[in-house]
Amino acid sequence: MPRPLLPDWLLRQLRPRSIPADWTRVCAVALGIGVPQLFGLLTGRTEEAVLASVGALCASFSDLTGSYRYRLRRVGLAAVLGALGFAAGAAAPGPWWAAAAVLAVAVPSVLSSRMGDLWASGGAHMLTFCIVATGEQSSTLPVGEQIAWFFAGELLLFALVAATWPVRGTAPARSAVAGIFDATLRMLDADAPLAARQELTKALNTAHDVLVGGGSMSRSRVRDRLYLVYTHATPIVEASVSLVHAGERPSPRARDALRTLARCMRTGEVPPPYRPATGGSPLARALDRGIADLVNAFRLAKHSAVASEKERVPLTFGRSTWAQVLRMVLCLVLAEGIGILAGLDHPYWIALTAALVLKPNSGSVFARTVLRAVGTVAGVLVALLLLSLVPPGWWSLPFIVVLAAKLPVSIDRHYGLFSAVVTALVLLQMSQIAEFHAVARLVDTLVGCAIVLVVGFLLRPLHWGPDLETRFADAVAAVAEYVSQSLAGVQHGRSALRRRTYRQLADLRGALQQQLMNPATASQAERWWPTISVLERVVDAATEKAVRNNTHDLQQAQRLVSTMRTTTRQLRAVEVPPARLHDELELVYAGVAGR
Repeated sequence: MPRPLLPDWLLRQLRPRSIPADWTRVCAVALGIGVPQLFGLLTGRTEEAVLASVGALCASFSDLTGSYRYRLRRVGLAAVLGALGFAAGAAAPGPWWAAAAVLAVAVPSVLSSRMGDLWASGGAHMLTFCIVATGEQSSTLPVGEQIAWFFAGELLLFALVAATWPVRGTAPARSAVAGIFDATLRMLDADAPLAARQELTKALNTAHDVLVGGGSMSRSRVRDRLYLVYTHATPIVEASVSLVHAGERPSPRARDALRTLARCMRTGEVPPPYRPATGGSPLARALDRGIADLVNAFRLAKHSAVASEKERVPLTFGRSTWAQVLRMVLCLVLAEGIGILAGLDHPYWIALTAALVLKPNSGSVFARTVLRAVGTVAGVLVALLLLSLVPPGWWSLPFIVVLAAKLPVSIDRHYGLFSAVVTALVLLQMSQIAEFHAVARLVDTLVGCAIVLVVGFLLRPLHWGPDLETRFADAVAAVAEYVSQSLAGVQHGRSALRRRTYRQLADLRGALQQQLMNPATASQAERWWPTISVLERVVDAATEKAVRNNTHDLQQAQRLVSTMRTTTRQLRAVEVPPARLHDELELVYAGVAGR
């Protein structure tokens, strides 16, 4: 069998993800960008219209499919922070002041990636549109009017997202996981089991793409629980396939449990306890055991104690976070310096490329750099073709709307495709008020990519830092020490130890996220992913015990700590399978939480 020309990880990176299109987002972005352009053509206020459409573009980047409240919070925060960044860039009186403004905004932008998904998105847009504002300053409009028109476009997109209330849908991660149980039921009832089994495989692949490939990678309890369900669904799927192959039918009780699981995944409800039956065939009992294990694991995770009421998880910035800040600042210094010293007309494209590629929590820097370069080349060629066929103005409006409608789909499915679409869209927007210089934009982008590869990427080589086993050994040791003090009722120094423990877990999660989003290491990182959630739940449960001053059996506490320390030694000495480590830590969590 001939070997493929390209490595498997690169082929996966080039392949778009199969995430369904969200038509509410498609319509909102198309109208949010198209309406200002139409207003400008009707009134002759083209410059104001372009600023408003760029503001809508800013807000559209943050609109991911999810619950109605989640979308509003995400778009609203991105609009506010994007406007602040735009104001900082637009107010800069000269190129050196503009560079200083970009560097000043870059630091909180990167630090915000540790504050959760919403702040990470808003911080990225704050930096992105600060850079855009430094390069697209108007010579006719006052700074205040520029900011007002930009913010008006953001508010328009926010209003369009708010208008999706009548057609709001279930978050894609919930729907994708629920689809596994729906497809399993259809396969059990199908007259053509082969086709139904193929649909089940498709449902599993979609859930994997949504949970691992798309959306936010910051810590989310909902996403962690859904990923837990996804991993525990494998025995259920295997038992169901075996039943169909053997021509057996599951019990009505098992069918009802699968329907309940599908409903609970969509609504967030807790499924009722499920006890496996003692009778029936071995395959039916295997299905029952799979359902019972999944329900127990989900209920345990759902009911895990969270110390957010009395003692919130502290905001900490570990070594990896400051390394990201340093990398971003160095790349932006070089990008701004080259742009100014070379006397380029629009030097901001270099810094913009560096900022977009180095966006925290976004996967492999190398892959994003390559895809950004390839996507920009494709986008410039598309814009060149369109502008050679149709003049700016009314004729280009339909193409702007079509490209805007493609944005939500491309964001979800492929970064290279997104780069191509957004490049073509921005160039068509800017061609309404300025002359289009395709070659200059292309060169600026390639220079920005080169800066990231030479400076940013070399600061973080592919195999920088200890391996995952060593990282997890350090994390388990830190958690064991914290659990020991918490269950023993030690108060002196516990808060400082808690902060160090959370900081170490934050660094571990950040490193795991980077490897998870890097196709070269994704399969290994995915095996470790469920374990980080268990470690965080152990710390949360120990914190709750300490806050409530609950007493804990001393001998049991010593056994739990001893188990964790033994696990630490094993991780350092021999290779421990991630699944075994996960199961051992689940038992520790159950003991700490008193389950």
